[in-house]
Amino acid sequence: MKKYMISILAGILVLGMADWYLIAAAVHGYQEKIDILNVMIEQQEQGADNFETAARLLKGIDETASQKGREQLQSYGYLNGQGNRLSRELEIYVRNILLISAALLLTHLLSLLGMSRHWKRRRHRELADVSQTLSRFSHHIYEMGATERLDGKDTQMERIKEQLADLSAQLHYTQERIQQEREETRSLVTDISHQLKTPLAGVRACFEVLNQEDLSKEEEKEFLDQCARQLHGLENLTGSLVNISRMETGMIQIRREPADILETLVSAVNRVYLKADKKQIEIEFEESEDLTATMIPHDEKWICEAFINVLENAVKYSPKHTKIRIRMMRLVTFLRIEIEDQGIGISRQDYHKIFQRFYRSEREEVRMEEGSGVGLYLTRQILERHGGSVTVSSKIDSKQQRGSIFVIQIPFLA
Repeated sequence: MKKYMISILAGILVLGMADWYLIAAAVHGYQEKIDILNVMIEQQEQGADNFETAARLLKGIDETASQKGREQLQSYGYLNGQGNRLSRELEIYVRNILLISAALLLTHLLSLLGMSRHWKRRRHRELADVSQTLSRFSHHIYEMGATERLDGKDTQMERIKEQLADLSAQLHYTQERIQQEREETRSLVTDISHQLKTPLAGVRACFEVLNQEDLSKEEEKEFLDQCARQLHGLENLTGSLVNISRMETGMIQIRREPADILETLVSAVNRVYLKADKKQIEIEFEESEDLTATMIPHDEKWICEAFINVLENAVKYSPKHTKIRIRMMRLVTFLRIEIEDQGIGISRQDYHKIFQRFYRSEREEVRMEEGSGVGLYLTRQILERHGGSVTVSSKIDSKQQRGSIFVIQIPFLA
């Protein structure tokens, strides 16, 4: 409303100034004509030639009218502004100017009124559009409707629409994320129940057998050992689930600090040494370039955990009297670590699946070994949070040539 009042006042001011200027010019012209008549009458009374007087006036030579000329014009009715053609022309001219100004002012007011109604209708449509968008948001429909742009101008309403579009994109992403988390939670619950079902069933069966009174001491010991193994598996599974949950929810913060990656790898080897020695599996570092002081920003605890998971799998699925070879190579931007075993190998279709949560192959050699299928998943999560990666390749074409090579890459820069 303030904008339209300013427009109205500006229109009135412009028209008023134009009218004042035109009327003042007309009155000045009328006065000059009266003065010319006054001079010519006075010069005529003095016997001067009218042509000569007119020529002097046209040349701009000053001629001052006397009182006698004015009295003469007064007697003819020119100075009272009534009954002469010049005064009537002046009145008509002024009247026309005022009528034209009034018409222009009325047109200006009507155009402003029309524009005001147009903008009100447009604003009403835009507000209705925004209201519908918010209504859809309240019903969890995060889609923007077809909105009318204001001729590409950067208006407040246009900025509101842009903010709603951003909000729509954010809500849509959040909705998809929530749906994905629901699916992942459903899958996680299914996987956990499946992983817990087998050891719990084994423990229950052992206790049911132990409740029988006709068992020998050797049988009791055998079933108690079986219960211990199942409980140990449950303990490992629970620990892995806790680590996965803490990492996926951000409770575990990876702290990358410069440290010797070789020392971290040696620490992981020491953690699995007893298991390897029990199967008489030799773990050796192959000779390579000098890597005795490889400082790489990494979280020693969690990178060590990643190494342990890969090494434990190598020990678990390798037969006795085999070797696990470790190679380290410095490349341009990252360190490449290869862990090669002589185990059962991995089929090509399982190269990516083994890094999925709770995945275990259906092969008999895998099912015979204890495991929950979370170790390699946790390894991948740890390495990705360091900006690195883990991949695998394998050969299972013959019994004489089997084994897998896990390739771990860790960047030099944080």
